Amino acid sequence: MRKVVVLVLAVVLAFLGSAEERSPVPNISVTGFLVRVSWREGSCWVLQKADSEAFQNLGDRAFRDVNRAWVRPVDAGHEYTERANKAVLYRLVDYGSILPEGRPANVLVLHGKGMFSGWMERAPLCEELEDALGDRARFFYAQAPHSNPFLNVVGREWWNCLSANYGDLEESVDYVIDYANNRIPGDVDLVIGYSQGGALASYLFNLLDSERDLGSLAKVRKAIFINSAAIEDLTPQYDREGLENIPDIYSASNINTLHLIAESDNIVRPRWSERLAQSYQKSLTITYEGDHFMAAGGINPLFLIDLFPEAVKRAVEEWVREN
Repeated sequence: MRKVVVLVLAVVLAFLGSAEERSPVPNISVTGFLVRVSWREGSCWVLQKADSEAFQNLGDRAFRDVNRAWVRPVDAGHEYTERANKAVLYRLVDYGSILPEGRPANVLVLHGKGMFSGWMERAPLCEELEDALGDRARFFYAQAPHSNPFLNVVGREWWNCLSANYGDLEESVDYVIDYANNRIPGDVDLVIGYSQGGALASYLFNLLDSERDLGSLAKVRKAIFINSAAIEDLTPQYDREGLENIPDIYSASNINTLHLIAESDNIVRPRWSERLAQSYQKSLTITYEGDHFMAAGGINPLFLIDLFPEAVKRAVEEWVREN
């Protein structure tokens, strides 16, 4: 009887998903103790599931992406297999492009260590990208919750790279999730992370296949990393068991990334940035002449000197429009 329940619920939800989101209808079968879900459409579709009991209580918010490691290509499509041990609902969703039709894109920007949100907002790369996209995108600049007087008077940090105190990192994760839910109207379409902010973004992506409720961040699948690296390179002492400090299998195969890497970066080594780029299966790398800093001008964002090559800024704009 358990097998029948799994199959019926899955088929019903696939039909509903097709009507509301125009998603393909997956083929679902149960053999022995396994349930197989397959679909023949492109890789843009992501399979999600929800326990029937959770769906009754939470509705749409009960759905979570399945573990991408268990999805494999077959013929002209994909197949997901798991143990059929309880009633489960399945659906396919398309996270869409960075610039969706019908509404402005929501872009979340995470600054680097020792910076603050206003500085990042005035950084020429972000400022010119905002101008280029116009009313097609809204930019939101989160500010790290931790201060460090040894950096500068107003400098902020997402965590202390000299400490193995995980509390700072965990507080920043909570802060960014709350910021996205309370300040951003709708789903986040793109995350831009500079230096330490990029490392935090990569860590957040590793939570996408967890049971944690990421709210507005749950559907983000596009990211730009600027002179950044995984946490294990920036803070190697963060080696606690279970801490996902490098891209996991799920995020590595689902996040579409652009990596900007300065050849003369002496703070985040180019090989660290390249290693992060290679960790993502859908990534594009742009290497340019320059050092770690996007602009010069101290702590005052009103007097910034642009250090970013124009060709790189145009390439970023093109990547956003094409993805």
